[in-house]
Amino acid sequence: MDKVDIDVVIRMLSLLMERPMRKTEFWRLSRLNYHSFQKYLQLLVEKGLVAERDGFYYLTERGAKEALSILEWLRRIFYFK
Repeated sequence: MDKVDIDVVIRMLSLLMERPMRKTEFWRLSRLNYHSFQKYLQLLVEKGLVAERDGFYYLTERGAKEALSILEWLRRIFYFK
């Protein structure tokens, strides 16, 4: 993947912070076309942030840690001037 849209990555990680999801639901909530969803999902899996087990996608320990770090940074920037 040449160019990564950080907004898409944050949205996908945030979705999985709520709960593990089946691929179809995850895709639907991602608001991406299926081709783009597949590319981003593959990227997140390759980077060790997301994994699949028993038909559900979930954040790995590393994925949860990184997602929390990103969201905390955003909160500091936008809410704690």
